Amino acid sequence: MIRHLHPTDSPGLLQFSQSAGRGETCTLVGALHGGPGGFPTVKYAGIALSPRAWQSCWVEARRGRIDALLRAGPRSGPQAWEVGELYLRKSKADLTLDLLEQIAIPAGGAGAHRIFVRIPVSGRAHSSANSLQMNNNVYDDARKAGFSTIFRETVYRCESAHSAIKKLGIPDHSLQLRPRIESDDLALFRMYNATTPIETRMKSGQTPQDWAAGVERLGRKASDWIFELPDGSVGAQMQRSTTRSGHTFSLNWSTEGGTELPGLIAAALAECKDVPVSTTVPEYRPALAHLLVTLGFEEKEQYKVMVKPLAQTVSETQRAFAAIS
Repeated sequence: MIRHLHPTDSPGLLQFSQSAGRGETCTLVGALHGGPGGFPTVKYAGIALSPRAWQSCWVEARRGRIDALLRAGPRSGPQAWEVGELYLRKSKADLTLDLLEQIAIPAGGAGAHRIFVRIPVSGRAHSSANSLQMNNNVYDDARKAGFSTIFRETVYRCESAHSAIKKLGIPDHSLQLRPRIESDDLALFRMYNATTPIETRMKSGQTPQDWAAGVERLGRKASDWIFELPDGSVGAQMQRSTTRSGHTFSLNWSTEGGTELPGLIAAALAECKDVPVSTTVPEYRPALAHLLVTLGFEEKEQYKVMVKPLAQTVSETQRAFAAIS
C-alpha cells in the first residue's frame, strides 16, 4: 500500500536514486523542458521535510526501502488531479498498475472527478531500448488501471527564438493582445467547446467547472494573454513563460482567430531572449505543427495524455416508491 512521503524517508531517497530509472510520467511543463529525467534526490529531500509538499507525494516502501515514488495533485482545481511524476526502482516496474489504481483513492476523497497522466510514447524521451520498453509497460498498465487516451501530442523545439521570428517575416506585436481576466472564462470555455474534438471533451469534462479545473498552465510565473476579434469575441488565448533555460508557449484559437496564426506565434515569441523555445501541439492541430516546422522547429518527444474518470459522491438523496414482492 502507498503512503505519504515522510521526513524519515530522507535517508532512503539517496539509496532509491541509485537504483531508480528515469521518470515515467511528466506534467506539461516537464514535457516542454525535455521530458522525464533522472530522479532529483535533492528536490525530494526538500519535499520530505516540507509538511505541505509531502502531502502530494506517495511512496511504496517495504522495510524502509523505497520501491516507487509518485507525486500527484490538482491541476488547476480540485475536480481534476494529475500524476505529475512517477519513479520506479528498476526491478519494480510491476508496481505501476497498483500505484495508478491506488492514487485514485485519495484523489476521489479530495473531490476529484478525474485524474490525468502524461506518458512518453515515442522513445525520444528515453535514451535506451530498455527504457522505451518500460515506458510501453507504463502505458499498458495505465490502460489496465482505467485510464484511456484523450489525445496524442508532440513537443516542437527551436534552438533560436530570434531565428523563428525572422522566418515569420512580420514585426513583433503585430497583433494587439491584452492580459486575461476572470470574466474571459466563459468565452474561453465556449471557444474550447467549438474547437476541441467531442471525444476529447467527453473525457476531459464538459462543464465549465471541470474544464477550468483541468486547464494546464506553464508555471506560476507564466503570463496569459487574450486576442480579441473586431466584434469583441475571444479569437485566441496564449500563455508564455521565459526562464534561464528557455522560452515556452501554448496557443489555442477559434476558427476566426486561426487566420491570424502567424501573428499569434510572433506575439508568443515577442520580447523573449534568443534562447531555445518549445511548445506542444495536440494531434488535432495540424496547421500549427506545419507552420512551426516551416519556422525551423523540430519534432521532439511525443506523449499520450490519458485520463481516468472517478466515481462521484452523491450529495443529495431523494425518496422514491419501490415495489416489494
